[in-house]
Amino acid sequence: MKLFGTSGIRIKNFPPELAYKVGLAIAKYKDIVIGRDTRKSSPLLESSLISGILEGGGNAYKINLCPTPVLGYNCKYYNLGVMITASHNPPEYNGIKIFNREGLSLSKEEEEEIEREIKEGKFKKVDWEDIGEVYEDKLALKRYRDFILDNVELDGKGKKILVDCANGSASVISPSLIGDFNYKVISINSHPDGRFLGRLPEPDKENLRDTCEMAKCLKTIAIAHDGDADRAIVIDEKGRVYFDKLLILYVKYLSEVKGIKEVVTTVDCSMAIEEIDDIKVVRTKVGDVYVSEEMRKRKIKFGGEPSGTWIHELHKTPDGILTGIRILEVLEYYNKELYKLLDEIPEYINLREKVKVEDHLKEKVINYIKEKVGEAETIDGVRISLEDGWLLIRPSGTESYIRVRVEAKTLERAKELLNLGVKLVKEGIRCYT
Repeated sequence: MKLFGTSGIRIKNFPPELAYKVGLAIAKYKDIVIGRDTRKSSPLLESSLISGILEGGGNAYKINLCPTPVLGYNCKYYNLGVMITASHNPPEYNGIKIFNREGLSLSKEEEEEIEREIKEGKFKKVDWEDIGEVYEDKLALKRYRDFILDNVELDGKGKKILVDCANGSASVISPSLIGDFNYKVISINSHPDGRFLGRLPEPDKENLRDTCEMAKCLKTIAIAHDGDADRAIVIDEKGRVYFDKLLILYVKYLSEVKGIKEVVTTVDCSMAIEEIDDIKVVRTKVGDVYVSEEMRKRKIKFGGEPSGTWIHELHKTPDGILTGIRILEVLEYYNKELYKLLDEIPEYINLREKVKVEDHLKEKVINYIKEKVGEAETIDGVRISLEDGWLLIRPSGTESYIRVRVEAKTLERAKELLNLGVKLVKEGIRCYT
């Protein structure tokens, strides 16, 4: 089984013995900083990971409960960073994501090296006198807070804002940091609870129904995080959630106000992003790892996914806390309500469906579709771009499905493209079963 996906290792009922082996495999980096989210299994996995690091001769520096961007920012003071989280996945999942000194996720090659060591079990264990030490980094949250405050100019002038932390690790900093910019913060689901009793950690429309209703009643915006705050979704004053449109609004702001003319996004982002004047759009596979790699390679200052996982110019880790603050900057600059700004962004019809496909058949089915359609973009699965829309067929990185997503200017055309995509996937399955 392949351990590393597009966002580290995420497993249902994550076994502590695997965390121990990861610790042994990364102990060679010597000084390793560790953060964790609120999940009930996170302290257990942290202890197992640290045991492996110590037995391999490394030192562990604990931030304890913190958001992923706090861990990523503090990596610069160490040789490696490890975040124990399953991000937006349900509470029974947990995971491990590893960052280098720049706060970037490890490369595919580096992850494969760790995976190979785990599978082969060829770990270096030190003698008792060389076992590592455990320390606590009590300044990590303060460093991050000071860094944001030093680099952002924003005055909320006492305006109300709703912040939903999903009972995750954003709870320890997001409401108070936004309050530091002179906002009157109303926080919900902001007590750490690894059962995620307030709502499930993925900030999608279904899980955010109550938050949307609150934003509508209060006539204010809401910033909603996932379990580890590497992403944020901002709800407008009418209680509406837009994913692509929020990203496009921000890119428009970057172009008009900040003079940024090149951005990175993924193959599943709306075609409306290309309609922004003077913006060059670079598309990657779905996953913040691929976005950050392309940003680094091309020296681009901003990259984002429609899911709310955005990487900003200040540091290189996906940062949902900074995303929320940047949207507040947009509102301050234009001096307009968010719903009015979003209504100015073109909106096209998006439909999606997933087809059950066994993992060992995914690659064969995608290759069948590539041969069938001829010319197409193959950055991530198969993407067919048309004048009035597009069709994307890509394998899920976490589930036994192939996902079909379409966008078109009319509902009729969108349905037509969706039916075509599902038909192609089913034809591919029949060829190999």
